[in-house]
Amino acid sequence: MECSSLPIMDFNDWTGSLAAVMQRERYPFSCSFELTDRCNLRCVHCYINQPAGSLESRSKEMDTGEVKQLLDWIADAGCLFLTLTGGEVMLRPDFAQIYKHARQRGFLVSVFTNGTLLTPQIADLLAEIPPVAVEITLYGATQETYERVTGIAGSFERCLRGIRLLMERGVKLRLKTFVITLNRHELPQMQSLAEQLGVEYRYDGIIWPRLDGNTAPMQYQLSLDEEVDIDLASPDRMQEWDALMNNNGKKVRAEKVYICGAGRNSFHIDSAGRMSGCISLRDPAFNLFEMDFDEAWARLGKERELKRQLHTPCVDCTLGNLCDQCPGWSQSIHHDYENPVEFVCKLAHLRL
Repeated sequence: MECSSLPIMDFNDWTGSLAAVMQRERYPFSCSFELTDRCNLRCVHCYINQPAGSLESRSKEMDTGEVKQLLDWIADAGCLFLTLTGGEVMLRPDFAQIYKHARQRGFLVSVFTNGTLLTPQIADLLAEIPPVAVEITLYGATQETYERVTGIAGSFERCLRGIRLLMERGVKLRLKTFVITLNRHELPQMQSLAEQLGVEYRYDGIIWPRLDGNTAPMQYQLSLDEEVDIDLASPDRMQEWDALMNNNGKKVRAEKVYICGAGRNSFHIDSAGRMSGCISLRDPAFNLFEMDFDEAWARLGKERELKRQLHTPCVDCTLGNLCDQCPGWSQSIHHDYENPVEFVCKLAHLRL
């Protein structure tokens, strides 16, 4: 008997083709899930980190059973991709239970962590039941810079230890960096480290205000010229921008408030069990313990139909593919869905 032979498809190609199919209709196939707002580091630029020992924050977090229940509900709704994030996910003593339950429910799981709390036991689990990837944030290439960002002595070596634990076990690892004024000078070294390890690396220079409205983190953001200079020095980034540039020319924001995937093919759940359109857009949010998933998803769908009420520069702009402007930015700075954030607009024009 002859066996049929199917070609092997690269995982990224497969997810890309799946995403293309899903774009044709509204479907909840990707979720970012915050397990905690707390973190063991005190990064100067972070938008969310509550102290690791905060009893107030901990009291608002879902317990193990509630997290598993929500995972069951979103799995039943058809969600496939799951990102476990925080805060620092490893602060939760039940992380292993949550991770195993997510994998048992068939999720393709990515784990976002700072890596400092990784243990041999957790690394063994991730090797035995592999995630899509573990993404570790690298805040500097030297102890001095890294710990100037994190505010915690000894955190640099613990991060490197976490990286080694995963590398030794062959767990898929990615590194990433928020490039800020404190670590900009070490970006080439961080890129070189990723190359030496043979892992994917990405960076971002856009800093958000804190969830409580505090804009202090934004003092560490690079100048817009520096943002563009970094991209100009990266052939890969330039290729991406060139591709996006070729699709410009349309007034994509002329009618509707939303042009992104928030609430269309993706959604966010915070540590208290509230569902919103994305990790950057927290309002409106729907408590999944007060309404079922289908109702919350339907309400997000109605949000996506919002028509523009204000005639802002975005209405006539044709640089949509070069611009990061979104309702999340408007909400975080202006407390509405439409008013553009000035520096985001300027950055798009500099990219052009």
